[in-house]
Amino acid sequence: MCGIAGIYNKHGIPEDRAIIEKMSLAIEHRGPDEEGFHLDNHVHLASRRLSIIDLSAGEQPIYNKDHSRCIVYNGEIYNYQSLKKELSSRGHVFKTNTDTEVVLLAYEEWGEKCLNQFKGMFSICIWDLKKKELFLARDRLGIKPFYFAELANGTFVFASEIKAILKHPEVKKAIYPNAINNLLTYGFNVAPHTFFDGIKQLLPGFFLKVRPDEFELQQYWDIDLESPMLNETKEDIALMLKDKIENTVKSSLVSDVPVASYLSGGIDSSIISAFNSNLSDSTVKTLTITFDDAGYDESEYSKKVSRHFKTENVEFKCNIEPDDIKNLIYYLENPLVSLLNLPLFLLSKKTREQGIKVVLSGDGADEILGGYDYFKLLKTMSFIDKTGTSCRKNLLRKIFPHLKTSQEAEAQYVYLKNISRRHPVSFPGFPYQFLEFQFKNQLFSDEYTSETPCPDNPFFFDLERLSQKPLIDQALYLEIKMRLLNQTLPLSDKMGMASSVDNRPVFLDHELVEFCFRIPHHYKMQGLSEKNILKKAWKRCCRRKYVRERNSLFSRRPAG
Repeated sequence: MCGIAGIYNKHGIPEDRAIIEKMSLAIEHRGPDEEGFHLDNHVHLASRRLSIIDLSAGEQPIYNKDHSRCIVYNGEIYNYQSLKKELSSRGHVFKTNTDTEVVLLAYEEWGEKCLNQFKGMFSICIWDLKKKELFLARDRLGIKPFYFAELANGTFVFASEIKAILKHPEVKKAIYPNAINNLLTYGFNVAPHTFFDGIKQLLPGFFLKVRPDEFELQQYWDIDLESPMLNETKEDIALMLKDKIENTVKSSLVSDVPVASYLSGGIDSSIISAFNSNLSDSTVKTLTITFDDAGYDESEYSKKVSRHFKTENVEFKCNIEPDDIKNLIYYLENPLVSLLNLPLFLLSKKTREQGIKVVLSGDGADEILGGYDYFKLLKTMSFIDKTGTSCRKNLLRKIFPHLKTSQEAEAQYVYLKNISRRHPVSFPGFPYQFLEFQFKNQLFSDEYTSETPCPDNPFFFDLERLSQKPLIDQALYLEIKMRLLNQTLPLSDKMGMASSVDNRPVFLDHELVEFCFRIPHHYKMQGLSEKNILKKAWKRCCRRKYVRERNSLFSRRPAG
């Protein structure tokens, strides 16, 4: 796990390495173990390494045999060992046991099609010294960040974090004009934009080739909305889901250092912690943050999970210090309408204090399996719309506890319906609009309003095709493209890397995501029970006991 940065200009770069060194220093927290550089007439590259695989021989950049290509890379390729075997059989010779070198030689063998071979999370930069070409790529879901800026003089600057790009003296430090409007509409700014004018992010599932005469941007992966739904029974699908999660946890454990788990007490982190414990030879550490407010605290459940699966659970309270506020702003970079950054920041800080570099988390389960109140809202609004009676509108009070009367429920219904008409996908069409600042325009000056007439259109995908799917599936797809990309994953990555902790969101394995999108929507949201199929899978996990066979590290069979 690392941080990367780079500068490219086809006309040449001054020999002075001060700028790339400042960029590297700005992301030192992402990789405090090692620092490496590549410098030539056209490209300066920097890498910060957090040593997790091949601790003694994984320094970056890594070069191919004739030094015609080099790589700086951020992420983990979980299937790198099997890819290494295949590449070796094709004649490639390896100098290290790192996944970084596997990525480089996979590109040598398959070109950009190598991306289809990778199972994991990554941001990649490969520099071809002969072609003077940069190959840049981001993982399918956007787990690892990749920011870039194109300057007026033809310079291309990129990095794992915005703060590194801002170290380049020619990058202007100005706010993106529509950022505030987006923030107060969606709760976050929307990709590919950031809060900084001229600094964008490479979208998930895309690669970019930067050549002297052109830029080539292509999408290499998306969720296949045409895949047929599973027709097995709910019981069978729950068993399949359990097995897929277990296999994904197993692949996510690739590491030469111990792997812990976050354990909130909710179903997502509990099922990940359970499999981590079952698959590990030694006692697994789990980490739980507790709250004084009983409405937020789930430590009662995390204790039960820890006892049942025999983990070493470390608990600590969510207490904020004055310095934490400053650090939160610094590491977050893009403002969000969310308080989740605080517990995640403190959680990673405590994790590092425990000597842990790698954790598994349940991030992404809500977005792919329907775990938010928004999904209840979808079903409720559809139900209300069948007759529109005031009695049915009162169902909104189950989702919005602050609605005390039927009149308030009616007003909320009208507000939600008005919002739905602004967007081109079926009602509500957007998971965040019911949280919109209803009076945001009163905060804006006339000058600002005239310059930013409406939020950015965040739909960088085929709305026509999406509209053919059932309403819940439409919403889940939007969760992947919106909340996950612009809120959940930036929080997970930046709050973890603030303390040099590699957070691995198990549910965002792309094959698991593809499988979940084939589960019939009524199994995910049954009535108003969210993530219903996952709950059924969790019950099977809790019922099943494992015994370890002597000759196989991960071999298991049901007891009895």
